[in-house]
Amino acid sequence: MSEAGRKLSAVGPAPVAGREPAPDERRGRERALLVILGVLLATTLVGLGLSMGRNARLDREVAALSAELDTSRAVIGAYESRLGEVRDAVARLNALVEAAPALPAPSEPAPETPAP
Repeated sequence: MSEAGRKLSAVGPAPVAGREPAPDERRGRERALLVILGVLLATTLVGLGLSMGRNARLDREVAALSAELDTSRAVIGAYESRLGEVRDAVARLNALVEAAPALPAPSEPAPETPAP
């Protein structure tokens, strides 16, 4: 290769440890960090919105199930009340049966005679 075909360009000094980054480098890093923070904030807000929506739905379900439970308890209370009434009626009937004198067993019915 001939040296005429090569192009030379100026190169800056080699990086030195502990050297402050150039203002353009610093702005680029700050911009990248801001973008990352913005993306994290947006993701967090979306997650918060989804969580709040799910919590609202669960609150509605809990309210509906609580209402259903209250209705079921009322129905069970009505059944227990009715069962108590039936037990009382059976106890009264049993007392009447126990208090009544024993009736003789019915004999065989008399044959029916034809009417003249």
